[in-house]
Amino acid sequence: MRDVNEPLLTIGAFARAVGLTASALRHYDECGLLRPAEVDDSTGYRYYTPDLARRAALVAGMREAGVPIETMRAVLDGDPDKAQRVLTDWVDDLAARSARAGTAAGEVLSALSRSTASPPVARATVAGPVLAAALRQVRAAADTEPSSPLTSVLLDLDGGRLDVVATNRFWMALRTLDVPGATGAGRAVLSRAAVPALAARLDAATDVVLELTGSGCTLDGEGLGTVDVAYPAHRIVLAGQDEPASRAVLDREQLVAAVEAVGRSQVVLRLGDVAEVEAQPVDGAVTGEPVELCLSSALLLRALGSALGPQVVLEASAPRRPVRVRSPYQAGFLALVMPIGRS
Repeated sequence: MRDVNEPLLTIGAFARAVGLTASALRHYDECGLLRPAEVDDSTGYRYYTPDLARRAALVAGMREAGVPIETMRAVLDGDPDKAQRVLTDWVDDLAARSARAGTAAGEVLSALSRSTASPPVARATVAGPVLAAALRQVRAAADTEPSSPLTSVLLDLDGGRLDVVATNRFWMALRTLDVPGATGAGRAVLSRAAVPALAARLDAATDVVLELTGSGCTLDGEGLGTVDVAYPAHRIVLAGQDEPASRAVLDREQLVAAVEAVGRSQVVLRLGDVAEVEAQPVDGAVTGEPVELCLSSALLLRALGSALGPQVVLEASAPRRPVRVRSPYQAGFLALVMPIGRS
């Protein structure tokens, strides 16, 4: 059964994220090869979750190589010990195909195999106090339940961008740092409990060299303790967000005070001609379509507390879709807060 708190991606957003067309996704659904997580009974719209991305990526690679549907099914759903042999036999049988098809199939084989080769190193130079501030800023979103794999903070480096991320699946905090001159791509997961000491160390540093391998992390050559968890694919979640239908720039302290004054575990935020928490107006400017959102008071307050400056930007696309919390004073910050049903 699908986790109701896991974000749903539209077929278009999921198609862009995994490199397949919407028509291909419909075809693979009909073939039973790549089922969506949910289908709306009234509209027939398909919705996908981030945990389907790996299977979709394997399907996309095999499609590029021209692998037949039945062979795909054997690779994805058959005996895992025989999956690699099945695809290897197919490559051998069709060795005369173009180099492009052979390369694409080889990439799928690499993804299926458990290679022992050392992963490439991703490297970036970061200002120590800036990284410290980012770690502290997002840490509030990490889960505090000891048994949860999300009692942690993710460092994700790719394309000159370092994402510092924490989430407990009900809300996510992200701080993106520009790191010109960075090389490679990699990620590492740090324990939430280790963040305060690491941030204090970074406060006293100038520029530090961060290296990520996917299985480890070093700072100026010294290893940092990492945790081995399958962290959510936050970039796929972000890519799947709809364009906002409503946008509000509000007084942050007044919004916090209004939420606290309600005194309940959840609040109703209305964005229309004005912004209101329950019936209490909040100063600011609202544009776009009217929307009514039911939100956890605690999660909204934590997200607002992570945003810098006297004003905060709220963006909403629909009552059941995540609310984006931004700071007009810090372009690299974003929080996503999941709405809840009314009790």
